[in-house]
Amino acid sequence: MKVTVLDRTTGREKTMCQAARGDYMAEWNGEKTFEEVMDVVNYDDRDLDRAKEKNNYPELSDETEAKLISFIEKQLSRGHYGPMEQSSITFTVKNVSRSLMAQITRHRHLTFDVQSQRYVDFSDTEAITPESLLNPDHFSREDGMLDITEEEQTELREKYETITTEQFEYYEELVDAGIPKEDARFVLPIGTPVNMTFSGNARTMMHVLNLRQKATSQWEIRELSNMVAEHLESWMPYTFEWWEENGPVKNSP
Repeated sequence: MKVTVLDRTTGREKTMCQAARGDYMAEWNGEKTFEEVMDVVNYDDRDLDRAKEKNNYPELSDETEAKLISFIEKQLSRGHYGPMEQSSITFTVKNVSRSLMAQITRHRHLTFDVQSQRYVDFSDTEAITPESLLNPDHFSREDGMLDITEEEQTELREKYETITTEQFEYYEELVDAGIPKEDARFVLPIGTPVNMTFSGNARTMMHVLNLRQKATSQWEIRELSNMVAEHLESWMPYTFEWWEENGPVKNSP
């Protein structure tokens, strides 16, 4: 699996703050610079020390970045999550199973494009191997820790690889015989890897992580969530720093 940021709101937390400050101003925030809309925001020495240490926004003065930190944390602490919807990010993901795709696409506030099995030929493909066939210390919500010997695990993994290889070979045979790919795909295993692109705002991303980073989540979607979280931390650093300290939080219905 590989996760890359395809695009994102370049203003990052500045966009979120500028939008939210408009809620409290008599003037129109569209006629103000970021420094002007943040002018009346209070901050303390702790915020200023963090701004100097982190310097996540080098284009801002230390004092303005401290105001940004203070304002973000006040909004989040009050449960004012709406402004987080003003900043969005797009990820492109390589090689996740159709099983993961079925889970992640249930998050309806994300937007998806998924590699099509109607148009793409999957003949030269190998199935993703489940973690329970690879890791002797695997834990699942359903059964807890694995209770299996190394020999049994190896035997089952080899059988899985044999069966899925045969499925891909039969798929190729169907396509070569003239069967449409949209019908030949019926034989493909749910572990077939696909590429996908998805977009969402910062609030939605937090909601997804609230659910999918849990230890009881399925291993593959948890791995995806952890990789996404690393990108989110660099994109919205103070927001996700707060979330890591206080989450999971109910920020969505």
